[in-house]
Amino acid sequence: MDEAFGCDYCADTQNRLYGHVEQIASSDTTGSLLLRCPRCLSLYEMLEGVTTTIRLSREEAKQRFPGAL
Repeated sequence: MDEAFGCDYCADTQNRLYGHVEQIASSDTTGSLLLRCPRCLSLYEMLEGVTTTIRLSREEAKQRFPGAL
């Protein structure tokens, strides 16, 4: 994906890290969370113990979080 964030709302670190985006799945295997922006519906993965997120395509999210979408 060319853009790191889907919109200004999810580009704001405070919104991604402090519960203003939706947590829609988690992985017991990797300890990561699947997050979705409520405004633009962009998907992000946050790894356990890390305060950064990685934007995922819908296909990537389906592979990393089976059954979540």
